[in-house]
Amino acid sequence: MSESSTATDTTTEAPEATETVDWQAEAEKWKTQSRKQEERAKANAAAAKELEQFRAAQMSETEKIAAEAEQRGRSAALAEMGQRLVRAEFAARSGGRIGDDTLDDLNLAKFLDEDGQPDVKAIDKAVARLAPPAEQETTRKPGPRPDLSQGSSSNNLPLNGDPLLDTVKQKLGID
Repeated sequence: MSESSTATDTTTEAPEATETVDWQAEAEKWKTQSRKQEERAKANAAAAKELEQFRAAQMSETEKIAAEAEQRGRSAALAEMGQRLVRAEFAARSGGRIGDDTLDDLNLAKFLDEDGQPDVKAIDKAVARLAPPAEQETTRKPGPRPDLSQGSSSNNLPLNGDPLLDTVKQKLGID
């Protein structure tokens, strides 16, 4: 039985590579499939929302209070972590040009999107406004050369010689 099924499977041939494909028809077919999936997703989202409302209506008063407290806790945790992420994005995108004192003065929550993730475009705009990039010099002007003759040049001490140490040893009578 398995021999006959494998024989029929191997006899089906793939379309030839030289066959011309109507790419516009293929694109239309996939657009249609995509639109169907979008409609299904919208219908599923609406059904999920209705199910959530139904479950909420069936909850007891205690369960409702517990669910509300859980939601508030989740929202507070997401807001706090989101602000930490925004602070890190500011540090990364500014290259250290914006200090912590400036970030402390900002309302970091306004740089979060509706999903609680940092809004990179808004952060980039704020970085450009708060700390524009420094103008890079194309030609560097040479500064004055250091004077290497500065300082004490009358150091004629022997190797490992220290006059202070020698004086202390003499006073203490140490060889």
